Amino acid sequence: MLGAVLMLVQAIPVTPPPLPAAGPILPKVLSVVSRCDPSADDIVVCGNKDRDQYRLKPLGPPPNGKPLPPMTAKLGSGTIDGRATQRCVGGFCAPAAMVTVKLPF
Repeated sequence: MLGAVLMLVQAIPVTPPPLPAAGPILPKVLSVVSRCDPSADDIVVCGNKDRDQYRLKPLGPPPNGKPLPPMTAKLGSGTIDGRATQRCVGGFCAPAAMVTVKLPF
């Protein structure tokens, strides 16, 4: 019985005391004003907030106007098919190569 009570006492979480402040506590900032106007006394770094600046754009039609034809070849007793497509995942579209292997069993 005493062993069970000692095991329960060890499992009770104890909150540590709060840490003392190591200096002056700064007030919380309620709002952040985003501006980019350099003045004579300050060093200001202005950034471009265009998120799509370095993203790839969706592919248009092929240059000659025709998509690549599907490729089919013999593979042993089966066939292998290949084709080029475009897939979109999570709003990002990219070219894709699809390969299908068909073997009889």
